[in-house]
Amino acid sequence: MLTKEFAQRVDLSEKQVRKIVQHLEERGYHLNKTEYRGREATDFTEEDIELFNEIAEKVKQTNSYELAFDELEQEKDFLQVLVKDEDEQLPADPNVSNLMSELRTEIQQMREERHMLGQMINQVHQQQNELKKLQDQMTSKLDDNTKSLKELQTSASDIQSTQSDMQKLQKEQGELAKNTSKLLEEQPKQENKGFFARLFGL
Repeated sequence: MLTKEFAQRVDLSEKQVRKIVQHLEERGYHLNKTEYRGREATDFTEEDIELFNEIAEKVKQTNSYELAFDELEQEKDFLQVLVKDEDEQLPADPNVSNLMSELRTEIQQMREERHMLGQMINQVHQQQNELKKLQDQMTSKLDDNTKSLKELQTSASDIQSTQSDMQKLQKEQGELAKNTSKLLEEQPKQENKGFFARLFGL
């Protein structure tokens, strides 16, 4: 069956089916091919349904095709199944057996390297998230400190203005006290002068 019909059978979009096919073929898993409208197309079988359902479920769990295939390869070795099928078709040649053994070893090493690379990428993403969180915290603290500094500057300006007003008031009070003292000193003189004027008829 072609991609459109197969996608309906496995309840996936055609884009998702093509994505899974791409990852399978990159890992050496061969799907049947046919010709459709002059072009090569994948010819899916009933046996592929279970495989694609299992892969689609893993993709949902991991939210990543790469991680899904990494986990599935540890649970079900697609490439090992493929090599086994090819072994049955190959003649009993010691050189071929050695070559297949080396190929299996190399494939295993590649899997381990890819798994390590995936872990490193995840660590980098985690570190980037932590750095962004730290940067946001520093930005927030900087904004708070800037706000506090402005408030302190405003308070200092208010204090300076208040001190200036107090100095002005103290000066005015000093002037008032001086004038009051002067008036008190002049008042007896004025009263004495008025008494003598009345006494002598001045």
